[in-house]
Amino acid sequence: MKKGIFPITGMMCAVCSNTVEKTAASQPGVSSAEVNFANSSLSLEWNPKETSPEKVAEAIREAGYDMIIEKSEKEAVEKKERADEEEYLSMKRKTILAWVLTIPLSALCMLHIHFPGDAWVYMVITLAVMLFCGAGFYRRGFKALISKAPNMDSLVAVSTAVSFLYSLAVTIFPEFVTAHGLNADLYYEGAAMIIAFVLTGKLMETRSRHNTGVALKALMGLQPTEAMLITPDGERRVVDISQIKKGDLIAVRPGEKIPADGIVTEGISGVDESMLTGEPVKVEKRPGDKVTAGTINGIGSFVMRASEVGAETQLSRIIRAVREAQGSKAPVQRLVDKISAVFVPTVMALSILTLIVWIFIGNVSVGIVAAVSVLVIACPCALGLATPTAMMVGIGRGARNGILVKDAAALERLAKVNLLAIDKTGTLTEGRPRVTATLFAESLSENEKTTLLALTLGAEQNSIHPLSEALCDYISSEGIKAIAPDKFDYIPGKGIICSYDGNRYEIGAFSAERAEESAEMKTEGEKWLAEGAGLVAVYKEDEIRLIFRVEDKVRPDAATSITILKKLGIETVLLTGDRLSTARHIASQTSIDHIEAQMLPAGKQDFVKREMKEGDIVAMAGDGINDTQALAEADVAIAMGSGSDIAIETAQLTITGGKLSSIPKAVGLARATLKVIRENLFWAFIYNIIGIPLAAGVLFPLGLMLNPMFASAAMALSSVCVVGNSLRLNKMKI
Repeated sequence: MKKGIFPITGMMCAVCSNTVEKTAASQPGVSSAEVNFANSSLSLEWNPKETSPEKVAEAIREAGYDMIIEKSEKEAVEKKERADEEEYLSMKRKTILAWVLTIPLSALCMLHIHFPGDAWVYMVITLAVMLFCGAGFYRRGFKALISKAPNMDSLVAVSTAVSFLYSLAVTIFPEFVTAHGLNADLYYEGAAMIIAFVLTGKLMETRSRHNTGVALKALMGLQPTEAMLITPDGERRVVDISQIKKGDLIAVRPGEKIPADGIVTEGISGVDESMLTGEPVKVEKRPGDKVTAGTINGIGSFVMRASEVGAETQLSRIIRAVREAQGSKAPVQRLVDKISAVFVPTVMALSILTLIVWIFIGNVSVGIVAAVSVLVIACPCALGLATPTAMMVGIGRGARNGILVKDAAALERLAKVNLLAIDKTGTLTEGRPRVTATLFAESLSENEKTTLLALTLGAEQNSIHPLSEALCDYISSEGIKAIAPDKFDYIPGKGIICSYDGNRYEIGAFSAERAEESAEMKTEGEKWLAEGAGLVAVYKEDEIRLIFRVEDKVRPDAATSITILKKLGIETVLLTGDRLSTARHIASQTSIDHIEAQMLPAGKQDFVKREMKEGDIVAMAGDGINDTQALAEADVAIAMGSGSDIAIETAQLTITGGKLSSIPKAVGLARATLKVIRENLFWAFIYNIIGIPLAAGVLFPLGLMLNPMFASAAMALSSVCVVGNSLRLNKMKI
């Protein structure tokens, strides 16, 4: 199976998106098709043996829309942007022309200014508005009617056509109309005003929807277009980014965007990685350090070897994930889609029913006005835009703040989470053990201490133990040179046994029993163990000579983040494979109340499963391969961006900078997004629930009747309000 996201053009309302979705889903070989009306895209999954995007696009074109297919996603998005811009400018011209013609027409009609042949002049002006400015409504609307999939264009086309034809009948046969007891009023200005208002609303909505995708455009703008390639013969030349391959040497000059993921081979510089970490401070890069595409080089120059290029870079994966997330549907949206699918046929039925009721009452003229108003005031767009626009803005804001959401459903579930299971190493802690203290035997001279450290460095350089790097970093930072042992042997579970200058040395775990001869070292070692530290001891001929205290420091934002989560009503549980004393020490520093220690990966998964069965909505935050099972089990999986690729792949949310403080921010963002969705849906439903009966004339006995032109203004305003409310997410405090 293959997956892809394709831009769609020509959609004017939520019903249009349903039509495109059904058309795509009905094609042989298509296993999944989801349309996001807010960003006009189709997420497609298909079997390449049975169909292709080209065949699906052909079916969509037959339905009256267009699907853009290009070699790369970037080219497709750029082509769609050009098409959208052309459509926007065309709509803008039509809107201006519509108002230029409609305003004088409405003024003449409303002020009852009469002159010879006035009705014919009104008819010509209205016809010009309908044919030049509103032609798209009739073309799309009647085509949708014929294909039995009426949409918002159908409502506009039918309502304005009825208004125009009734007015035309009055213009040509005034005596016949009055002879049958009908009102001889003209509604030309109503038809023209409806088109002008709807065009204005669509123009504002299009511009507002354009703003909901700003975050994705900003991410795409980070992608460099050129790179300075160093050829095998040493020549440097600027090439298009598409020509860069894995293993190529690339020169990066001051101020340039890094063109690919890779490793620095020469030079030193500071790199702005704020697009990944959110931190404005430049990160120093030396030979051997990793660099990421899209990050910005500082004042230094360096040479790098490309390891990931094109679509494989971290930036490309982030862009792809954001696009997929913004195109995905939250569970609440699926219910709205079902309502939207029957909305237009229901409105048309209500319009016909309204006309029949008024005919039965005996007032055909009022019935025609009411029926037209019902068609015009109904707005499926507000319903269709309520969820996806909020999700797009929310997911986009998250991406700008280092919170990468993979699908809309995860964001909706995150808003309801009440329990966070959190891994220790690399999540609560920095994931980089460091030596924080040393303790030597009292009898050692300074020279003996130096020799002991140098020998430890020489031995640990050949070790694969997880704490070896911490020991080597510490000893090297003291300016001590390594001494190679005469013999070396690593015994898993015990440590290193080596010899030097005729003496036997052992480097391994601290043992209180083996420290009996040194009361100070035994007491201090047991104290450090009780505090949760990891201890590495160096023994000479079975006598303890040195203890290293090794700790993985708690992230500086951990305690604050846990406190904020508690205020949000979320209980936090520490899950770790480490011993209980270490877990308790970490928990005491972070205000975590509940601990589950010495857990295997399956145990973490079982814990999550058990809590979910008890009714909790569980989020799991982790960074390692050992967290993958629990991540896959949880309602919401959160991966720290500094962790393993498999954990990030499993998770639905990734904290790209690895900052723990981003988790409560993500919860706040999810809750704010869900709040805005509820507001949007409330507005959309209430608008239609109140507006349609009002347009049908329920208040006519009180002397209140909704004019079709005001109904069209209300309809246009409803969609703009929904989009505008969604854009508030960009400035809401989370």
